[in-house]
Amino acid sequence: MKSKQTDRTAVVLLIFLGLTRMTAAAAPAADNENKANPGITQSAPTSIDPATGLPVPAIPPSPWKDPGWKDPEKVLREVGWDNIPVGNVVEQLRRDFNQAFDVLIPNSWQGPGPNNPAMSFDPHSVAIKMQLKNVKASEVFNAMNLLFESENSPCRWELKLNGTRPIAILRVLPELLPPVAPSPRPPPTVRMVYFVGDLIGDEKSGGLTMEKLVKTVSEVYQMSYGPPKGVLQFHNEAQLLIVTGTGGQISFVQQTLGALREKARAEHKPQPKADELKAKAEETKAR
Repeated sequence: MKSKQTDRTAVVLLIFLGLTRMTAAAAPAADNENKANPGITQSAPTSIDPATGLPVPAIPPSPWKDPGWKDPEKVLREVGWDNIPVGNVVEQLRRDFNQAFDVLIPNSWQGPGPNNPAMSFDPHSVAIKMQLKNVKASEVFNAMNLLFESENSPCRWELKLNGTRPIAILRVLPELLPPVAPSPRPPPTVRMVYFVGDLIGDEKSGGLTMEKLVKTVSEVYQMSYGPPKGVLQFHNEAQLLIVTGTGGQISFVQQTLGALREKARAEHKPQPKADELKAKAEETKAR
């Protein structure tokens, strides 16, 4: 009798152990079905700048308010500004809260780094337009931060402690500044040499001395382009004019020399003699 009971007990134990192993083997499979594929990562959606079509860099969150920054006990029942410069806004806030905190706004911001395009921003150019009721000092600054965020403005207020004195600092976020277009390349310079000996001669016959030619060409050039330093050079003995500049500058000097040559030809044109004029007049009268 005991032998049969022992056999039944052994069979029950074997069945129990088999079910336990099957359950343990099925558990990891179920867990793998519920878990995401570790080889596939899902990234957070990236916002796109509509102006450039490029992704907008994410700004890591930072504690904008120091835990030790305490609000003044006063509560403003109603405040409002209609496109008022941020500097004027905070000056009014300091008066309303009885100078309980200080304010720091940088005069300007200049992009650092020799390899970065030059970026500049004037924080005082930011204007505030909003209406608030029953607000503490920190709630006003927080509302301005929300306004900056909605307008994609590169400014954020931070409430810090300067020792034990509360201070509000207006930070500039360079990653929110619009990209600066590279400066256009300057036009290439060309060097040309002109012979001006045909303009040199007796002033009575329409010619010019070399000194007067240099002065005339330089003065005409300065009227349109400014001082000709580094652009116009003269070689007196060879009677040459060397021009180093852009295509427009060289064309202007060519036009100047052409005008001087026309002037010389007009002044050097021989005038008809008096006898010839008298003969022509008599011939016309006889007809």
